[in-house]
Amino acid sequence: MATTPHQGPYLFPKRAQIGQDNVVLNARAKHHRVDGFEGPLSIKTVLDGRVAWIVGGRSLVVDRSSFLVLSAGERYGMDIAEAKPVETCCVFFAPGFVERVALDATSSLNRALDSPDRIAPSLPYLSALHTDDRDHSFVSHIHTLAARCEKLLAPSGFEEDFSLLANALLAFYEQVREEMARVPAARAATKKELYRRLLAGREYIHAHGTEEVSLVQAAKAACLSPFHFHRGFTKAFGQTPHSYVTGLRLAEARRLLESGASALDACLDVGFSSPSGFSRLFRAQFGEPPSAIRRKFARSGKNQRADSSTLFS
Repeated sequence: MATTPHQGPYLFPKRAQIGQDNVVLNARAKHHRVDGFEGPLSIKTVLDGRVAWIVGGRSLVVDRSSFLVLSAGERYGMDIAEAKPVETCCVFFAPGFVERVALDATSSLNRALDSPDRIAPSLPYLSALHTDDRDHSFVSHIHTLAARCEKLLAPSGFEEDFSLLANALLAFYEQVREEMARVPAARAATKKELYRRLLAGREYIHAHGTEEVSLVQAAKAACLSPFHFHRGFTKAFGQTPHSYVTGLRLAEARRLLESGASALDACLDVGFSSPSGFSRLFRAQFGEPPSAIRRKFARSGKNQRADSSTLFS
């Protein structure tokens, strides 16, 4: 993450065009609106704050613990109106770039040598909000991309970054297929539909994680009964909806602590009523107590950020 934010949006490469080239766009703002934008395959991440992208009538809230993948040609919007600035870092792939990486990854060397210009297949991407980047390496790589690109003396490092991201995205979809395979349904079409509904329920929880969200509300968002939602969620994602909510609240508490909030304020702001219970869960999740996180970031000065004024999609 850049320690000194850019004045205005940061686009790399500077003369690249979204929809034609591989592009990274990093910006920070309090207000910005996008309506009906159709872009290439892209990955949306947020470095600071929360941003809701509107896709197919759904409000998909992205924060530092999640990322949003949108397929090429998918129409979306956003409407930012915040008291404090938010910061995004979005990756836009050139048309066919990830498909060509997938083709090379699944082709023999001899075939690649014999037919270097062979046509890459289209890939059935699952456009959705994702919150289970297993070791956070995928999101972290994107979060540092703009800062690293700015310092490059040659474009080769940037090109390598996008190849690595394409490979990471393909690997992530293997994880998605594993989750879908665990969905308790016999027919492939039923598994796919149930998984889509479970994602909708998880998106609802993610958007309301620090509020009073019930199993009934999440199941309703997924158009499932509470029983089938709880059962399918636990099978697919490897944790119960309640455990997922707890993880979201702890992650938000850590962000507040890193921004300078006290342990008590962070505890209450994310919906915990018992400071001792909050401290116990926090230590189990992050390996150290809330007070240690606050002291660490207070010493480093990382909880102080500047402001700029423009944000793009």
